[in-house]
Parts: sequence; C-alpha cells; structure tokens
Amino acid sequence: MAGGQLPDEGPVRLGSVTLPAGRLVTADYGSGEPVAWATDDPVPETGRVWAALSAASDQTGLVPILLDGLYGDAGRPWDEGEFEDPEDPRQADALDPGALLEDWWNRSNLPDDAGRFPGLAPAEQAPLSPAELQAALDTVLPGLRARKRASAAARIGLVAADRPADVPAAIGWAGCQRERTAVLAITAVLRSWEDRFGAVLVDVGFADLRLLVERPPRSLQAAERIAAEHFAFADECIESYRDIPGIAGRLVKSPVWTFWWD
Repeated sequence: MAGGQLPDEGPVRLGSVTLPAGRLVTADYGSGEPVAWATDDPVPETGRVWAALSAASDQTGLVPILLDGLYGDAGRPWDEGEFEDPEDPRQADALDPGALLEDWWNRSNLPDDAGRFPGLAPAEQAPLSPAELQAALDTVLPGLRARKRASAAARIGLVAADRPADVPAAIGWAGCQRERTAVLAITAVLRSWEDRFGAVLVDVGFADLRLLVERPPRSLQAAERIAAEHFAFADECIESYRDIPGIAGRLVKSPVWTFWWD
C-alpha cells in the first residue's frame, strides 16, 4: 500500500513540527494491524499544526487528520481499535463516482419532486484566500467540534496514504456500513471532490467526516448541483441538513463540508 511509514509510539518530529507522545491505532475488527498513529492528547493550535503537516505530506508520505470521536468521546473509534482491515486505495480507481452517487440517489428517501440525479457538478476554479482557509481551521472547525461537546483542540492522527481522500480506505474506516465496499466507494467520491473542489479530508470521527474546501461554490445555483451529491452521499450533511435547498444554502456560507452516517 502507498504512503510513508507510521511512526513508533512516543513523540514524533516531522520537519518543523514536533507532535506530543502518541500511539499506534490498530484494526481490531480485522487482523489487528496498525492503521494510523494518534497523539494521546489534544494538540494546541490544532489547525496550524495540521496545515504544517499537510504541507509536508508529499515528503513524509503521512496524511494528517484531526481526530473526532463519538458524541464527544474522543476515544472512539481511535483508542478502541474500531476499524476493519485496510483496503488498497488503488482499488478505488475502478469505481465511477458519478455512478456511485446516482445509485445512492436512487436508493435515497427522495422528495416527490426530486427527479433524476443531475450528474456530477462542474469543478470550481476560484480558491479561498489563505486568510479564509486559516479562519476555517481556527474558527469553523473548532465551532463544529464544540457543538458535539468536544474540545476545540483536537488530537492529531497520521495515516500512511498518498492523498487525504485515500484515508478512509487506508485505515479501514467503519463509519459507513452502507454496503460491503462502502469504504472504497467513499474514497472514490472523496477523490472526485478533492479534484473538482479542492475538498480535503481534515477531520475523521466515529461515523462522520469533515472536509476543508479550497474552492467552494460561490453561487446558490452552483451549490445546488453539489448539494445533490451530498444528499446522495450521506445520511445527514452540513449540521444535520437532509434537504437539498438547506444543504445548498450552507455550502455557499461555509468552506467546511460535514457528513454523518446513521
């Protein structure tokens, strides 16, 4: 499997960043092999540390993620080993994200006027400014964590992967049990969003994912196409919205995308 080598237990230095003591995370639903490395405690200035580690990931082969938990319990799934054996992210190459989303759309509890899946939204080109991205890391993400009764600072994890979208497959994430190949399907869709919108997986919880979006939609019309993808993808989106107009309205206001599965 691609990516770098997971650190040993204890403190870790990667480039200019020194992380406090951490431990290996194992796939106890599978063979028990290590799937990630995680700090024992929350890391101060989490967003800035994540950004520095992310900038160095091409050299280290390690993708940083912020560790969320289950309703404020930061230990699950990370300290309980609630992961399947990893899947090779390269298997996602054979999956068509548009076809996956259309299939999930057709199986969703659709409103009467929903119609057919509109297809993949076109890529966005206009990036956020560095200040806007930093504000999302410093303010938006901690605010979302606070609503889940979690601390503003987060533990940080490291995953051996080529890109953030590959993290769910690389760690055997078990947060979505929609179907047997769900984790590879999730990786395929995340890759598509990463390519089209610069949507980078930044936060992983027990049954939820959060993405930091470098090129978000700027108009409601553009957001509605993307909202259809979100509606098909997860059980709830963007702070518990489950309708396309509600999702679209939030997409133009926030560069953080949130997904949750029941």
